[in-house]
Amino acid sequence: MTIREMETRDLDAVVEVHRRAFPGFFLTRMGRPFLRAYYQAALDYAPGIALVSEDGSDRTLRGFVVGFREPQGFYALFSARRRRLLPAILVAVLRDPGLAGGILRNMRRVSDQAAHPVDAAELASIGVDGQGRGVGGELLEAFCRRAADAGLRQVVLTTDAEGNDGVRAFYERRGFVLDGVEVRGERRLCRYVRALG
Repeated sequence: MTIREMETRDLDAVVEVHRRAFPGFFLTRMGRPFLRAYYQAALDYAPGIALVSEDGSDRTLRGFVVGFREPQGFYALFSARRRRLLPAILVAVLRDPGLAGGILRNMRRVSDQAAHPVDAAELASIGVDGQGRGVGGELLEAFCRRAADAGLRQVVLTTDAEGNDGVRAFYERRGFVLDGVEVRGERRLCRYVRALG
C-alpha cells in the first residue's frame, strides 16, 4: 500500500470510493459531478491536505483523506464556484427534491461558520474501499503527520453521533477526544479533537 498526494487523475476513483463509503449521505446524493467539483476544489486549495492510498501491485485506489488548514478559506473558494456548480445542483435537486433543505442549511452554515482555530486542521472526509485492511488508519496517521509538519497543533473533525459507534471508536482508538456535540438540521454530530506532537 502506498500513500501519496492526491492528483487530478485520481478524482473519478475518489468519487467512486466516496459513493461506496457514504451511501445515502448528503454529498453522495448530490451526484458525481458535484462530488468531483468538491474534491477538485480540495486539490486546488493550497492549504489543503489531500492524500490517497493505492495498492502497490495494480495501483488501484483503496482510499482517500481530505482536509484543510484554514477551512474557512476552502469553503469560501467552494462558494465562489457556485455558478459553475449550478447545473450539477439543479440536476441533483430535480432528481432528489429533498436535497433543497440540506443545500440551504449548508450554505447558511458555511457563511455563519465561526472562526476556526489557527493551529488546527479540519479533517473533512476520509473514505476507504472495503474494511479491515488498515487503510483508514494509515490514511488518518498520514493526514495527522502532514498537519503536524505544517506546524499545526491539532486535528478536528465531526462525525455522526447516532448509529455510528464503529466510526467513533475508530477515531477514539487513534487519540481523538470528544469535544462536544453540534446539530445540523436533523443530524447530531460529535466534534472530535486530536492533539498533535
